[in-house]
Amino acid sequence: METKSFTLIELLVVVAIIGILSSLLLPSLGKAREKARIAVCTSNQKQITISTALFMDDNEGYFPASNSNGSTSWDDHLGQYDGRGLDEAMMAGAFGKWGAMQTELPGGKEHGAIYRCPLDDREDPVFIMRTYGQSSLIYGGPINPAFQLGAHRGIAGFWVRGAGDIPSASMKASDLNSSNDVIAYAENFAPLDSQPVVGVDNLVRLRLGNSWEWGGINPEIFQLNDPSHSDMKFNFAMADGHVEKMNYIQSMVRTDGGVGTTADTSGTKWDSAR
Repeated sequence: METKSFTLIELLVVVAIIGILSSLLLPSLGKAREKARIAVCTSNQKQITISTALFMDDNEGYFPASNSNGSTSWDDHLGQYDGRGLDEAMMAGAFGKWGAMQTELPGGKEHGAIYRCPLDDREDPVFIMRTYGQSSLIYGGPINPAFQLGAHRGIAGFWVRGAGDIPSASMKASDLNSSNDVIAYAENFAPLDSQPVVGVDNLVRLRLGNSWEWGGINPEIFQLNDPSHSDMKFNFAMADGHVEKMNYIQSMVRTDGGVGTTADTSGTKWDSAR
């Protein structure tokens, strides 16, 4: 029986066709993979807002706030509502103010997966990473008159005072005029080594369990974001619990149609008093 075989030209044609099909399909597959990860990111933020609502039910309607002079972060406060079942010792942690170590909590660096976007591939060799941050609320005090009206007016943060005790600050949901238009949690993809606050890099801000007083996110930080989403839009969890996609400019549009600045966020979606 005569055996038929492919000629070299026929093989090359088949290889070329496969290559062309692959070049057409791979971008589509990449986009589909990104959309799936963004969907998980949206789900993560939704779970955080549900945990926040449960926390607020037990705390007179106040958003969780980091204990800036202690060891309990805003995400630690949610640790009894988000399925992690954190106890007081886990919340305090060895490093407390600077974040939770991978050796302290079950799951190591994978602990608290809802606090990380699947598109976030940054790593810390010691601490557990966190993608999302609260919109910063900073009240003024005698230590810095420039902060008297609040440098940032998000949902939670701290008071600027003198030496000694620095109590946490938090907004009450019932005091918000437009909770559907106020940012509660935002993605932070700013580079690890960016220093929006002199002497402190962004890596500290990105650690799960850190109660560092400047640990929130605001337009000054957000505008440094790397373009991790190809459409340049990011997931924002709003104070009323819904999640929406916006780019930086959209988040800075004021109620009067103008655009805010990093020095003046009044009337923008970063302003809890809008």
